[in-house]
Amino acid sequence: MAITGAHVQCGYVKDVRGAKLFFPIWSETIALASSTTQVAPTLSAPEDAASLVFRVRAPASGEMFSAAGLAPDASVAIGSAQNTARSHHVASEEKDIPAQAGWKCNVVSA
Repeated sequence: MAITGAHVQCGYVKDVRGAKLFFPIWSETIALASSTTQVAPTLSAPEDAASLVFRVRAPASGEMFSAAGLAPDASVAIGSAQNTARSHHVASEEKDIPAQAGWKCNVVSA
């Protein structure tokens, strides 16, 4: 069965001997036009040298936009702040979106 919403993983990317590896912390499948219920955590050792990200996958059924921040809103066409700067995803595309502790991820259909 195809996922009808967006799948969001929060984790960190770390360089391990030249390879960029993703280490998931939590995941959530959310409906379009909603935000994650979980927030990005504060990283502690040994993850301190890592980059915290939301790994976001669009549904197979269509395009969407995503945004990350303390109060993200991916529905704003002109993003002039962190909360409204959005990324475009084509169907089934997966992207890493930078995150900081306390941030959520919001998705809307394109």
